[in-house]
Amino acid sequence: MAVIAWTEAMSVDDAALDKDHQKLIRMINDLDQAAPDFMELFNAVLDYTTGHFEREETHLDAIGFPGLDAHRVQHDDFADQVADMLRQYRDSPFDAGDTRLKDFLWTWLKGHILIEDQRYAAWARAKGG
Repeated sequence: MAVIAWTEAMSVDDAALDKDHQKLIRMINDLDQAAPDFMELFNAVLDYTTGHFEREETHLDAIGFPGLDAHRVQHDDFADQVADMLRQYRDSPFDAGDTRLKDFLWTWLKGHILIEDQRYAAWARAKGG
């Protein structure tokens, strides 16, 4: 699996949220299903993601972003999908070569940062903030 690197195209023009996104990228890059502490690593990614979502939603509320409710639904959908994958993993652990979990995390994170998060960044720039 290729390592994903942070690019300026991912910036949402908020240092704290950009730092969160950079940390999530590092954490997902380091996630290794073959590691003996995989579940610990995976839970750390989930915990950090949950905290990030809360910080991001607080920011969107503070700037008055009109798409906050839809953005929150996307965060909730992500949590539901990850919970489902975690259940699948617990029922039958994926073998070391199975990349569906990491693929899902990457696909979702890249799409969310590069598309959805850019909507609130563009809205904030247009608003002058």
